[in-house]
Amino acid sequence: MLAVGFDQQGNVLLLTLLDTFDNGTMAVMDAACVTFFDAEGPTHSIFDFTPTQKVVMAPLSLERRASKPAMCVGFERVIVAPQPELRALAEKFRLHQVNAGLPAPHIVQTMAEAEHLLGLGPLVFEPVDTSWLANDKAKVV
Repeated sequence: MLAVGFDQQGNVLLLTLLDTFDNGTMAVMDAACVTFFDAEGPTHSIFDFTPTQKVVMAPLSLERRASKPAMCVGFERVIVAPQPELRALAEKFRLHQVNAGLPAPHIVQTMAEAEHLLGLGPLVFEPVDTSWLANDKAKVV
């Protein structure tokens, strides 16, 4: 599942990945980002894996996604991954982007580190209406 929030003052989109991170969740996450950026314009993004319990992702899927450029050029992306397994996955993603010559996300262990890295804080995220992802209701909170 995915929860989406936005801090308007800092212009930061927050995507919190709950439970299991898999190909379906990644597709919903991308759809949420595209739709939000189309409606609101580009933002910084934080991908919070803190509550994520499990990863079910083929390495090839990760490589394919990492070969795509960031959706918001010139804006920062931060991955919050406190668990060693998720941090290793995030690091692989980052390295694939670096090797492809693409701007890579930052990887931190806490939301406080993400706020500090962005030079913002404390951030106040308001829930984003995700009803437009009706076909993926089970994955969006």
